[in-house]
Amino acid sequence: MEITEFKRIGKTNRYKIFVDNNYYATVMDETIVKYGLKLGEVEEEPFKELIFEAQKGVALDMALKLLENYSKTEKELRKYLYDKGYVKPVVDYVVEKLRSYGYVDDRAYASMYLKSNVGKKGKRAIGYELKLKGVKSEIIDELLEEVGEQGEAIVTLGKKFVKNKPHDQKLREKLYRHLLSKGFDYSEVSEAIKKVLGGEDESWD
Repeated sequence: MEITEFKRIGKTNRYKIFVDNNYYATVMDETIVKYGLKLGEVEEEPFKELIFEAQKGVALDMALKLLENYSKTEKELRKYLYDKGYVKPVVDYVVEKLRSYGYVDDRAYASMYLKSNVGKKGKRAIGYELKLKGVKSEIIDELLEEVGEQGEAIVTLGKKFVKNKPHDQKLREKLYRHLLSKGFDYSEVSEAIKKVLGGEDESWD
C-alpha cells in the first residue's frame, strides 16, 4: 500500500491521509511528525496498527465529550466517529469501551426517548424514529408494549391545535391529518376528534 496524499482539513491541525488514492483516515499533525509519515510505500499491518494507536485515545475522548452533552445510540455514535475520520477498528474499540462503562446503552436510550415523546407522538412514529436511530426491533416492540392507550394525549394535542380556530369541516380534516402525521392510530384519532370537536367522525379518503 502507498500513502498518496496528506490533505489538511481547513486551518486545523488535522490531516486526511489518502492511501492508494483513496481516503483512509484522519490524524493529528503530531501523528505525522511522530511516526515520520510521508508519501510512498508503507507496510500494511504496521501502518494499520500505527493509525489505531494514534486515533484510539483521541476518539475515545471525543466520544466522551459528545455523550456528556447528547445521548446517542450505538448507530449514531458510530456514524459520528466515522464522519470524524476514525477507522473501523478504532470505532469498534471506542464503542466497546463506552458500552462497558454504560455510556452506550440502546435500551436505556430507547426508554428515555419513549418517555420524552409518548405524550407528543404516537407509538408508530416513536417506533419508526427509534428504528432509524439503530435500536433493535425487539427492544422497540418490548418498550412499546408497555405504553397504554394514548387517547388522552391525543385529545390534549387536538385541543391545542384547534384553539381559537373556527370549528368547521375544514378544521376537522386538518386536525385529522395533523394527528395522523404524529403517528397515532386511526381509531384513537377518530375517537379523540369526536371529543375535541364533537359529533361523529367522517370517513376520510
